[in-house]
Formats: sequence, structure tokens, C-alpha cells
Amino acid sequence: MSFAFGHLVGAWCIGKAYGLFSRKKISHAAWFFLLLGGILPDADFLLEWILGYDAHRTFSHSILFMVFVPIIIYTTFSFSRHPEKRKFAFFIGLGIAMHLFLDAFSTYGIPLLWPMSGYYSFFSGFTPTIPDGGLLQGDAETLIQRIKFAILDMVIGAAWIFYLWSRKRIRF
Repeated sequence: MSFAFGHLVGAWCIGKAYGLFSRKKISHAAWFFLLLGGILPDADFLLEWILGYDAHRTFSHSILFMVFVPIIIYTTFSFSRHPEKRKFAFFIGLGIAMHLFLDAFSTYGIPLLWPMSGYYSFFSGFTPTIPDGGLLQGDAETLIQRIKFAILDMVIGAAWIFYLWSRKRIRF
């Protein structure tokens, strides 16, 4: 299970790998779309918090979402005065793909083929049933494990910020 910093660091790592292997510099705007894609699938929490609708790990954690969002971005920039910015669609799609990849490492899994039922996890493969419970539901042992993952995510985030600070990429 990965939280916000884990997803951001995952997207950042895939961006660094892309730059290294393609030998192309990623623009600041492209970085924005890559990092946005890294956390965008978890925006479904907003539906739960604002509307009371439990939508986490439904449509936004599927291949359909990973294809649909870049198409919207591509179409939007196709009508702009700078159609070369359509590459932002690639970067947001790459960020979403990294998010789904990281979430597939959880035992909970992701609804990869949504709206069809079933969840996919690297640990258990496809399971036909939807896992029970949300993030803060479950027995004490499950909650303690999730808290540990949240703390690990904060450590990853702090280490990432320290790395960027030590490389003089950010200043305080």
C-alpha cells in the first residue's frame, strides 16, 4: 500500500528513468502532469469526503481511467495554440500507470478491469470479489499495519525532500 508521498516518489522515479533512458529533459510543466498523475487516482477520496460516496479504488484505479484521462488532456491541448504540449497526456498517463502499479502491490489490489467486478493484486492475482472495508475499517491488527504504512510513507516523503534539498533542487 502506498500513500501520497510513495506515489509521488514513484512518479518521480519513473520520470527520472524516462529522462535517463530517453536522454531528454522533462519540462517543468511535464513534471507537473507526471506528478499529478501519480496522485490523481486517489482524488476519489474527495467524493467520499465531500459527498459521502465510497468510490475509493473504483473507476480511478482502472485501465479505463488510465486511458480516459490522457485522452482528455490530449484533446484539450490539441485545441490550444501549442499542440506540442499534447505530450502532457503521455506524462499524466505515465503517472497514473505508476500509481496503479504501486497499488497493485497491496493485498487489497485494484479494480484493473472496472466496471467488471474483481480486483488485481500482485500477491493474489485476480479475485472475483470486492475486498471489504475502507482505509480505516478493519480489526486492530489491520489498522496498526495501515498506520505503519502511513508512517513509512511520511519517512519516504521526508527522505525525498531531504534528497532534493541536498541536491539544491529546493530551498527553504
